[in-house]
Amino acid sequence: MYRVQIIIFLLSLHSVLCDIPKCNHNNMGDHPFCIPSEYNKDVIPPTPDGPLEVFVDIFIFEVSKINDIALTMTFELYFDLMWEESRFVINQTSDKWGKDGSFMGSTNFVKSLWLPDIQIYKCKQFKKREIVTDVAGLIVWKDRKLLYTVSTEVVVDCPMKFSAYPLDHQRCKFLVGSYIHDNTQISFSGKFVHDIENQRAQQYMINCTELDPADKVIYWANRTYCQTGFQVDLVRRRTPVLLQVYLPSGMFVVVSWISFIVPPEVVPGRMALLVTLFLVLVNIFNSVTANAPKAEGLTAVETWVVSCIIHVFGVLAEYALILKIIQSEKRRDAKSRRSFLKALSSLNSSNSSHQTEKSNGKTIRRDLGGGGMSTNIEEIFETDQQYTNQQYADQQYTNQQYVDQQHADNVLAEKKHTELERQWKVQQRESRCVREKIQMAYERVDRLAMYLFPFFFFVFNILYWTYYLIIVNIFGLSLF
Repeated sequence: MYRVQIIIFLLSLHSVLCDIPKCNHNNMGDHPFCIPSEYNKDVIPPTPDGPLEVFVDIFIFEVSKINDIALTMTFELYFDLMWEESRFVINQTSDKWGKDGSFMGSTNFVKSLWLPDIQIYKCKQFKKREIVTDVAGLIVWKDRKLLYTVSTEVVVDCPMKFSAYPLDHQRCKFLVGSYIHDNTQISFSGKFVHDIENQRAQQYMINCTELDPADKVIYWANRTYCQTGFQVDLVRRRTPVLLQVYLPSGMFVVVSWISFIVPPEVVPGRMALLVTLFLVLVNIFNSVTANAPKAEGLTAVETWVVSCIIHVFGVLAEYALILKIIQSEKRRDAKSRRSFLKALSSLNSSNSSHQTEKSNGKTIRRDLGGGGMSTNIEEIFETDQQYTNQQYADQQYTNQQYVDQQHADNVLAEKKHTELERQWKVQQRESRCVREKIQMAYERVDRLAMYLFPFFFFVFNILYWTYYLIIVNIFGLSLF
């Protein structure tokens, strides 16, 4: 029985604390205010003239999170709403009014009152803080002003564009208005304060500013709605990305120019330098693509790294052209050497075969015999003597003819050999001239590239930084 009495008492106390007393001027008692019996919380408080004025006061503790992936901003703030409830019955003589003419009401009164149908534009989450009860309050003034304040965490969408990342400048808006009542019924005004000193470090520099006049009204379904709030200007902190991406990749491009002073004949040194730089830049590009926020096209940092890759690839292609020139010159020189050695071998083979034929002809002539044998010794002796003389004469003539022919052949061979040597020397001299010309040509190509590639990179930097720092961020134009 005792427990039942306690429960009944608590329920009656709860009903007293939770509901604003309904009264009139004759039975107010000691209540500082009350609502008339005909009070309807579904009807806007009447005003003498014009729409009901709702004042929105926002104190921003900090912008706690900026999510580039979800495109959201999270605010920690006090959210205050003030309006005049003209239907309140005020007890001016109550001793419960404070010195400033205010009364701290219970938040349990809220369910009995008319509240503005507030919407926060593109709000994803409105989370009131709660410890034992809601971290909120209700204050009533003698002039029938009513203030409802709440500590909350608000997450709103922010339409970010990352084509200029990390040189981007974002702009987000925190807009508060009525969902159903247009500006003929409710008019919004307000102010905001941002606690910059206690703002935690973010990847952006944050600056809260006033709304443009065009943002304070919105047109929808042939009706005009009033809004208030603030604008958040975000300028990304560029130092981390400049040190992590821009500086290393730019230095790699400068290092690639060192290859122009490496002799082209030192293929391993020059090729290893350029290929290593190329692969490192590709690795940087993969890392940047994985970590950068997604954009419709290439972001600014991706454009930069791609340009550095193309630049180093151009240096590598220039060296490949020089290697092709050197290879063609070596092939032409080897071909001329093979032609000369082939001609020299043919000459030696011809001389050798000619001498063999002469030697064979001489042997055959020496082995030639005379006519038949005579039975007369004197005739035989005379015939033999004649044959011997004739043979000797023929041999002398043949030897002389052979010597003359051999001498002529030697002279001809010597002339041919001399001519070949002369042609070889001429060819060698021409080959040296060609090599010198080719060497001068690729040295000229290297010298030209040494000035041309830095010039192109310098022009690219001027166009790049002008476009992303001025055209995109200031004028809001984008080509990608």
